[in-house]
Amino acid sequence: MVALHPHRTSKAANRSLPNGSGVRASTPFVGLRVADFLLMERVEFALRAAGYRPLGAIEVSVHEGAVHLTGTVPSYYMKQIAQTRAMAVPGVIRIFNEIEVPPPT
Repeated sequence: MVALHPHRTSKAANRSLPNGSGVRASTPFVGLRVADFLLMERVEFALRAAGYRPLGAIEVSVHEGAVHLTGTVPSYYMKQIAQTRAMAVPGVIRIFNEIEVPPPT
């Protein structure tokens, strides 16, 4: 499984995967299945498109259709929105929501 950070995502066309697949990726993507890579990109887009800035900072990783969400958001509402948005992406089989919500200060 490969975890990707939001500041290193998107621009999929500028990355290359092994085996001459034609898709480009940087070193962290070696061994990542093309289907998982594309699913990860769609989940990240769905999170960013939700319109909530904290969701754009969530880290997404995918392994055989199972999506892992990690990071920190300010409320349990945001955590649930992230899970709902990710689950709505076609191809997602399962969600592991490991997003943390800090205690109130």
